[in-house]
Amino acid sequence: MPGICGRQTHRVNVNVTDPEIYFKMSVYLSFLDYIIQALHARFDGRLSDVIPLEGLIPSNFGFYDDDSILKAATIYDKDLTYSDSSCLKAELHMCRCHWYDKDDKLQSVIDTLPHCTNTLPNIQVLLRLFDTLPITSTTPEIPFSTLKRLKSYLRSTMTVEQWISYSKYQ
Repeated sequence: MPGICGRQTHRVNVNVTDPEIYFKMSVYLSFLDYIIQALHARFDGRLSDVIPLEGLIPSNFGFYDDDSILKAATIYDKDLTYSDSSCLKAELHMCRCHWYDKDDKLQSVIDTLPHCTNTLPNIQVLLRLFDTLPITSTTPEIPFSTLKRLKSYLRSTMTVEQWISYSKYQ
């Protein structure tokens, strides 16, 4: 925990003596604020429209009703195999009936996807789309930054002969 001074301009100056409270106030709360802003920026206020797709996971069946899930599915209407809402409603009913009596309901999208066979094509598509929603654009940027470092390293360690043979194929 850093020392406390009269006026701090480049970091948070929290007047506490406990390191845990300092961490919560200076790091944790600002991190939560960043995550919330990233969610709003990613979905432009449409996050509440997409979140009911979480109701397709068997452990979350009780948290979302059919109407909210169907409304969230209309966002991805063009991606569905059968875009008719009655087909999706029937698939949702079949899925709920399948998991109704089971005690060990699945907790995540990754676990649920293998159980969505060809009899539930729309639910399978919606689960895949819900699983691939990034909160921020950091995930796709990481491989590109790594590739950039690798390429610059290779270029800086090449000899003149290697560079000439490399340039011919570019």
